[in-house]
Amino acid sequence: MKRMIAVLLSAVMVLSLAACGGSQQSGGEGAAASSGSELLFGVPADASSLDPQTQNDGYSEEITKMLYNTLFKFDENATPVPSLVESYEVSDDDLTWTFKLKEGVKFHNGKELTSADVVASFNRAIPDDSGYIATSMIEPIESVEAVDTYTVAIKTFEPYGPMLSLLSNYNTAIMDADYVEQYGRDLGTSVETINGTGPYKITDWSKDEEIVLVKNDDYFDGAAQIGTIHYLVIPEASSRVIALENGEVDVIYSVSAEDIPRLEETEGLTVMAAAGVGQRLFRFGCNDPIMSNTLVRQALVYAVDREAIRTALFDGVSEASTGPLAPVIFGSYDYGAIEQDQDKARELLAQAGYPDGFDTKIVTTAHYAKGVELAEMLAAQFEEIGVHAEIEVMEMSVLLPLWSGVTAEEFDQPLFIMGAGTSMVDADGGYRGLYTTTPDGRNDRNYGFYSNEEVDRLVQAGMTETDPEQRKEYYRQAGQILYLDDPAGIWLYDQYNVIAYRDGIEGLRLDAQGSLWFDQATMA
Repeated sequence: MKRMIAVLLSAVMVLSLAACGGSQQSGGEGAAASSGSELLFGVPADASSLDPQTQNDGYSEEITKMLYNTLFKFDENATPVPSLVESYEVSDDDLTWTFKLKEGVKFHNGKELTSADVVASFNRAIPDDSGYIATSMIEPIESVEAVDTYTVAIKTFEPYGPMLSLLSNYNTAIMDADYVEQYGRDLGTSVETINGTGPYKITDWSKDEEIVLVKNDDYFDGAAQIGTIHYLVIPEASSRVIALENGEVDVIYSVSAEDIPRLEETEGLTVMAAAGVGQRLFRFGCNDPIMSNTLVRQALVYAVDREAIRTALFDGVSEASTGPLAPVIFGSYDYGAIEQDQDKARELLAQAGYPDGFDTKIVTTAHYAKGVELAEMLAAQFEEIGVHAEIEVMEMSVLLPLWSGVTAEEFDQPLFIMGAGTSMVDADGGYRGLYTTTPDGRNDRNYGFYSNEEVDRLVQAGMTETDPEQRKEYYRQAGQILYLDDPAGIWLYDQYNVIAYRDGIEGLRLDAQGSLWFDQATMA
């Protein structure tokens, strides 16, 4: 068996996964065989939403990327390059970006994409009260207007440095204007409400069981070779492994550390791990009376033995976190791994007014790999400094509505599990909205109600700065506050994205966001 372990150090390095079967070149005999083929992909969970502006988890984004396109996309060198855009120019004052769209791009229903679709997609999320995940991301945008049928002008309130990275984020994917009007907030909830321009189109969605995509023969960037992809929901990691070994699926996602050696010893299978934007942390609910104290949060940060947690649960599929952004993200900085120091933790608790500790709560979910075990190890380490943490386990379907759109009075999660990472592969997406003060008082993306005036200022400065080096300096200072000085969470480890697949499959691509691409893949 072959094993391919690669750590991606650029923001969106794209990896081709070569199997030991015979070569299948596009347009050749192998490609012809692939065109009618069916690939079975075992995934841990169903998509929660296939509305680009609402989806906010890796499993939803995985499929959204096959169904839709953005104006720009990341190439293998982490550089935003045109996707739906033919060319563009920026005004002298850096406020107006004018984009010429590619002509002849078709939605899955045959309708041609025009500037009206771009305008409708952005205008849907621009209002502050829209309630879409994309709203805070596109906050710098003042207006989007159609210049003519294939030309769009995007105007920003201030100069916006990471514009092209923002337009590569799939929360800004372009939707059919007619569908936006017809389906409203129901868009992306069922097959009939989905109409993208991507390499695949959806034909079936059985909730919590299966999503079926078929290739889009009219795809503007060249039709895919694999005819049909079945996303099969197999929640248990061990069950996914067995299904792969038995030939019941061709590819599996989220391979656990324990299963890697077993798969390495299996002839005809390949394991591949790649570092990406993902991190695992437990965020503080800063609306909580105790957690609102910076000294308390610092104490809990130093109470944790991250290396013990990481090696016990995710050895071989993780790296120690050294900051609030994974290294592949623009604007990240290495502040060093935080070592456990329980004496310092006790001292900080005493300074905060809790010399004997306190009672609190950790909220977690089994939706995240070993989410319950992580909470248990944290609680045990907290106990050593006098902090007693009750563990509350929730279903992801219950947690999601609590993590977005509720008030501080309604939110009751002093410490809660969270994934971190940004599809923008830029610190603006990793910090703005997530850790900046929420204007409306609800946790739209700032799930833990974190608020620090200096972080707000630095993130705003990084957003409006156009010089890349100066932007990095702003984000370095912001990260120092978020990670150490006034911590927003307890960062535990940087994640590897791990898949395993059967021989005979070629051309799979795994991006830094952890999404697996099938648009250039073939299979025997």
